[in-house]
Amino acid sequence: MVPILIIWLIRRLRQKQNHNLPGDPKKTRKQIFSGTGLLLIILLITSGVYSQTRTLNYQIVRNGSNVGTLHFSEINSAGMDYLKMESDVKTSFIFTFKVHANEEATYVNGVLLHSSIYRELNGSEKANKQHQADNRQYIIHDGRDQKVAKNYPITYNMLSLYSREPENINTVYSDSFETFVAIQKTDAHKYKITLPDGNYNCYYYKNGVLNQVEVHHSLYSANIILTN
Repeated sequence: MVPILIIWLIRRLRQKQNHNLPGDPKKTRKQIFSGTGLLLIILLITSGVYSQTRTLNYQIVRNGSNVGTLHFSEINSAGMDYLKMESDVKTSFIFTFKVHANEEATYVNGVLLHSSIYRELNGSEKANKQHQADNRQYIIHDGRDQKVAKNYPITYNMLSLYSREPENINTVYSDSFETFVAIQKTDAHKYKITLPDGNYNCYYYKNGVLNQVEVHHSLYSANIILTN
């Protein structure tokens, strides 16, 4: 019953997004999808189903200085797994950059039902993308554009890397690039993922928990380090 209610809830949210609601369209889309997680949590609580929750907090370090934070949370209950990540970064090259990111993913019986990515740079929207499972395919909403992707089922996306170590998993789905990318195991509990744009990340696990991420970008490098 819970999965059915979840599907109904997300479809209702999609219907609201497709209407021309008053106000700033960017804020409207952000509010709708940032509210998805809260509504799912309320649904679990009111259904009386036992759930497990965990949180992980990370510090983002660049050139030896703390430049931001990343917070990951997960709720697992009755075949549903809800993942959420929020990060804030403030750093400087020539100018000061403030980046806020919010990602969510909902899996039902191990298959991605819905995901969203939202990013802001200095207060301006830079990414706003959602994946929605529908009839064994995914509808991708990117701003005002919509398309169909025949990559169903997605069972492990980039956000899942914070949830569990990719043991015996060879590929991970990138919501940003809308494609699967290879997972290269470089050592025990260490993995490298090279993205389609040539940038890559290295993931380090300890006791099954993501302990550190090395971010290697053409313009910068950083480390995401577990603090709790």
